[in-house]
Amino acid sequence: MTAADTSTLQLAGRAASARAAGTAGAPAELRPAEAGAAAGEAEAPKKKGKKKLVLVLVAVLLVGAAGYLVKGRSHALVYKPGQPVPAGVVTSLGTLTVNTSDGHLVQVGIDLQLTKVAVSKTVSADQPQLRNVAIADLGAQTYSGLLAPTGRVALQQQLLASFQKVLGPVDGAAPQVSAVYFTSFILQ
Repeated sequence: MTAADTSTLQLAGRAASARAAGTAGAPAELRPAEAGAAAGEAEAPKKKGKKKLVLVLVAVLLVGAAGYLVKGRSHALVYKPGQPVPAGVVTSLGTLTVNTSDGHLVQVGIDLQLTKVAVSKTVSADQPQLRNVAIADLGAQTYSGLLAPTGRVALQQQLLASFQKVLGPVDGAAPQVSAVYFTSFILQ
């Protein structure tokens, strides 16, 4: 027997005893292959477990987000007709100069008290319609009617109703304009 044959027999003997006792005494040539096979078997369940965990977490997050959206929509404030709505910002229509129905001039600075639910983009986009309504309402007035303080209060109420009609309600029946202010008022 040669030296190569002796080492081959010894290697085969060690491999047989390593299989019987596990991989502890296996030759270095056999350990990586057996360790790799064992590790490959252990890694496969870990990968599947991680995928399942990720899928479960994504599902929980989606259900939570859907619940949050539904809850947020169900608790939105809806105002009924006549119910007070909190005040928001004040926006200006500027100064208007109009001929009254009896030939006099009225120059009025008008500001609108918006409600909290008012959509400022809508109000900004509707400024030409709001100014047109104000000009029409002012033009229908008379000098003597506007000279009295009660005439000005009546004009404010008329303008408020006209502005609310132009802008329409939001969140149920809440108006977008809650008050009309005259910042300047000149009759001639």
